[in-house]
Amino acid sequence: MKIQTTLRKAPKNARFAATAFGIAVLSACSVGTPASSSADAAPAGDQAVAAKGEDPAASNEAFRKQAIANGLISARKPCDLLTRPDAEAAAGQPLPQNDTNLTLGTCDYNAADFSAGASLSVGSWDAVKNAATSGAHQPLAISGVGDEALNLNGGGSGSMLYVRRGEEGFIVEAHGPKIDPLPDHGLAAEKQLALKVLARF
Repeated sequence: MKIQTTLRKAPKNARFAATAFGIAVLSACSVGTPASSSADAAPAGDQAVAAKGEDPAASNEAFRKQAIANGLISARKPCDLLTRPDAEAAAGQPLPQNDTNLTLGTCDYNAADFSAGASLSVGSWDAVKNAATSGAHQPLAISGVGDEALNLNGGGSGSMLYVRRGEEGFIVEAHGPKIDPLPDHGLAAEKQLALKVLARF
């Protein structure tokens, strides 16, 4: 499964949040609708593709438009919001590997050996906030970023920043040998990254 392959390359807390976030999106995309509203549903074949972890929003424009109209996925393209130069500045090194998934709203840049990277996940604030608060370790409020921001930090698994803009939200995460050992585990870099994302939001 492509999603699991990408998540294996991320730090432990990034995998947890992205998994929770991705499950919410894939569940929403694969939920059936009553027969009376079947005209509004994505075709069953596309739902099956979404359930298998592929990216129907990238390969099927009709699916993407319907999923956006139904509020199941974001109209925003995550790699338009998170650029390679910004990701590399956050991680402090080149990140030549790139992976994106429009259905999940994710964009990842990674080092050739996956020892460092930066990622963005975009979706509804409800889904993003749920990813931040569903674990045992609860996030702290962070000021000066977006309409609201939460940070999960420490515990040996780095930092992640969850940001709200209106009813939408996103998760930014940066990791690698140049930022993980810092006292803030990369929070300052993630705040700068989030501000750059917000400027394009």
